[in-house]
Amino acid sequence: MDMKKIVAGTWIICLLASGCEYKDVGPDCYHGKVIFSSCCSGTTLVSLESALPIGRAIQVNGQEYPNTIQLPGYLNAGDVYLNLRQFDPDKDNNLFPNPRCYCLIPVDWDVPLMVATALSHTSCPSEAWHLE
Repeated sequence: MDMKKIVAGTWIICLLASGCEYKDVGPDCYHGKVIFSSCCSGTTLVSLESALPIGRAIQVNGQEYPNTIQLPGYLNAGDVYLNLRQFDPDKDNNLFPNPRCYCLIPVDWDVPLMVATALSHTSCPSEAWHLE
């Protein structure tokens, strides 16, 4: 019986310790692939590889992307690792490039607009990489 108490106590301590450790890590890092950047919208579409449904499904040129978001600005094609937050129109409108190109067909992607608070093309960004 004493052994069960020791094991249970150890298990609880491990859970508490891992919970505290998780909180100290900081914002989650998301891996994604740049679909493309559009000068019409001034944004980049990114397909996230995440179990959390942060984005929305979208189809581009016949290709289905299940978890897509858009970021203000332009990114090069390839892999990206991001820390994200919700777009705030009061403080984030300056993130869109100026001038944007003139487009005859309006572009409006029905996917969440997010802001990358940190970004890397090689691995999850550290806290020191934050863009804000």
